[in-house]
Amino acid sequence: MFSKVSFICFVLFLITACQQQMEESVQIMQKSSINKYNWNSRLLLINIDNTENELYRSLLTFQIENFCEFEDRKLIGIKFENGINNAYFTPDFISNQYGMWLVGYDGTVKEFSEDQSFLYQIFDIIDEMPMRQIEMQNNPSTC
Repeated sequence: MFSKVSFICFVLFLITACQQQMEESVQIMQKSSINKYNWNSRLLLINIDNTENELYRSLLTFQIENFCEFEDRKLIGIKFENGINNAYFTPDFISNQYGMWLVGYDGTVKEFSEDQSFLYQIFDIIDEMPMRQIEMQNNPSTC
């Protein structure tokens, strides 16, 4: 038989376990798919092993230095660490691979690289895309 104290401890344990599971469920329910950006934004996804990663630091610096170019090309950067992001479900193409993916308006991967030199090619790659050509004709860059 349980003593009163044992019973209270057991109930508190159950409440704590249930609360933790509810918090995890709410966190999962709040995640969304990167597909919500389809036809509105291009994405630059990065999957790293830790935030001290040189590739990640290079991307942060590049984004800051090229803020106008990112905005002009409707390019959004999204970080995954070991395949995890608290706001987005992990796309299948990441599948335990580290690097950067350029995702077009249509939601498909246009380029992949594990090298930071990719950052210096990304605007040229985007600017060669047919939809970007139309954007540049209709709205010349202010950058």
